Amino acid sequence: MPFGAAILAENLNTPNMKWGVFYFGICLFGQYWTASIQRLVLFMIKGDVTINWTDDFILTGKSRDYQNKALLIFNGFPALLGIVLVAACLLNSWVALAGYMLYIFTLANPVKSLNKLLPTLTKIIK
Repeated sequence: MPFGAAILAENLNTPNMKWGVFYFGICLFGQYWTASIQRLVLFMIKGDVTINWTDDFILTGKSRDYQNKALLIFNGFPALLGIVLVAACLLNSWVALAGYMLYIFTLANPVKSLNKLLPTLTKIIK
């Protein structure tokens, strides 16, 4: 992230701004994309996609189906949001930056916000 932030800072209010915002978005959301792709490839080749949770994690006592739905929420939604925001930066860099900022602010206390959303979202995803 430091390199992505440096590229972004150097290119603000320049003709290359959209490329700085683009690269920052790739750095910000790349972890979700790689985790989603890795899980998809393992699923396609019939690999083991189970995850071992630590005892203090919120999903430890839940069923495997519930845990898989939660993983979709934890990795899938940010990956999709990242695709939308990174694509939006090519049209309007300021809109994408505002979206990045809102996303980063939601990460200030991710456990609290995800604990509120998780029961509702797992009911929606069937």
